[in-house]
Amino acid sequence: MRNATCTLPIAVALISLAAPFAWAQGEAEKNPTGAAPAPTATTTSDAAPPAPSATATVAVPTPTAVPAATATAPAVAPTTAPVVAPAPLRAEAPVFVPGLPPYGEQRWGGHHRGRDEVKGKAKSRTKVDRGGNFMDTRLTWTIGDDDVLHSTGLAYPLSPRLSIGDRSQYRLFFDNLNSRFSGRENLTHLVMYKKLPGFIRNLETEAALVMRVDMAQLATNSNNLNTAFYDAGSYLRMFYVTKRGDEDAKTPDQGLDLTMFPLDTDRFRLGYLYDISWGGTAGYINQSIFPRIRGGSPGFKLQFQGDGFYVFGGLKTASIVQVQEVLSPGTNEVETIKIAETNYGFLGGGGVDFTRWLRLDVGGGYFQQGSFELPDVFGERVYTFGGSGRLVVHHNMPIPRSVDFMLYKNDPNAPMTMFSRETYKEGEFAWALSAEGSRLMQHLKDFDRPGATALQSANAGALQATVKASYLRASLTGIVRDLPFVVRNQPGYIPFQTMPDDAKTNPEYFVAGAADYYIPGLRLTPGLGAGVKFPSTFKSESTDLFGGTISRTVVVREQGNISILP
Repeated sequence: MRNATCTLPIAVALISLAAPFAWAQGEAEKNPTGAAPAPTATTTSDAAPPAPSATATVAVPTPTAVPAATATAPAVAPTTAPVVAPAPLRAEAPVFVPGLPPYGEQRWGGHHRGRDEVKGKAKSRTKVDRGGNFMDTRLTWTIGDDDVLHSTGLAYPLSPRLSIGDRSQYRLFFDNLNSRFSGRENLTHLVMYKKLPGFIRNLETEAALVMRVDMAQLATNSNNLNTAFYDAGSYLRMFYVTKRGDEDAKTPDQGLDLTMFPLDTDRFRLGYLYDISWGGTAGYINQSIFPRIRGGSPGFKLQFQGDGFYVFGGLKTASIVQVQEVLSPGTNEVETIKIAETNYGFLGGGGVDFTRWLRLDVGGGYFQQGSFELPDVFGERVYTFGGSGRLVVHHNMPIPRSVDFMLYKNDPNAPMTMFSRETYKEGEFAWALSAEGSRLMQHLKDFDRPGATALQSANAGALQATVKASYLRASLTGIVRDLPFVVRNQPGYIPFQTMPDDAKTNPEYFVAGAADYYIPGLRLTPGLGAGVKFPSTFKSESTDLFGGTISRTVVVREQGNISILP
């Protein structure tokens, strides 16, 4: 154990780019024949422009005058038919352009909006169409030393000398509490996105293939491409609009939303603050509710968005390696084999805005986690169920939401801003206060009673406060998690077993605060963050052959991150 540790990371030039590139695909539609457009005369006037019209006007070239024929010359019949101007198009017969919404609709807020619905006026639209590109790109240059008080090899974990590059030891427990990332990553996302109107009126369809590229993992030259290229939330989505939102009031559209995840559902979780969320499926970082998962966990989420409320339900499936007894072919003998069996997870919940400043969210779920392999409870089902709730009081500040729960939308008509720069206004005052709690029940083998199982509870809670006053912003977060919740995905401190009756455990407590101040003249926002953490512990006692008491304390920071005290 280290008695003193000083961490000195310096991060420079963190760049976040969200969908910076686009290309237009409209010239062929404006001029399909490739001919140069006819010149038109324009005048400049201070008067208001005329109201747009649904009538299409076709420019007809004026025929050149032909000299009169002489009296002796016979009249020559024209060889071509005279040019006749076509009749104007009727307003009630809009022209359909492939790739654009029907009925002369206009995109607004990620959905289609009718021309008659925007303040009763028709608005012009520039169509931007693209297949997709890279977004949410993060580049970080870091230099530091995670232990300046000890030379290499004198303390554990080992700390090399000052170097350039990120280290796992740089991450502190209060770094980005609402995200799985610390902010020092070098990664990007390839998003192939498309959104089109459905065949049914008011039905919108969209799809996105999202691949995360971890450049730091590629730089290790470990040939482990599964951790460098992987799915980051690809989805198919259908949204049936029952009522259009108000653009001026910035209210969303209402309707039925079906999102299908063909590869993995890690973005579909229960809980609200990322650090105490549950139901995820990221097994490679020990955050999968399905232990011993093989591959991804596809599923779907069905949600209805109403006026000031929402309800949702969903399903996840996962292949978990578990022991199964089968009959040997051609015999009556029973043999035990390991197979990847399908297990299910069911999620549901909702939320309601009681007022413009008060919000309540609730959610719950049930997850199958394979079966026991222990002899006295062999074959019995392992499962977890529970619920989460959050109460938010806010003023002039949006309800917080983790970026890791959002769907990537590379839509040029409704750009997705994931890491927008914080804005400060002199004299503005805004604040938000949220309280969140989760309680799980896990069906495990009873450690003290052979052949029996029991339900073990796992609990967590968080309290957050954020305030903005002119150019000052400050936040304070407190989290408590008991030991079973810290190792909820294992599940159990002793895998698949309850805590021993004579064991002593302590929950995890920590408090973190941060503040920054924007200096307009320098366009600089210096900030400071600090926190204190008391990790959860497991303590057991036993008696040796001479009657002496042996005590051992284990510090558990996260699943797989433990330290044994001397």
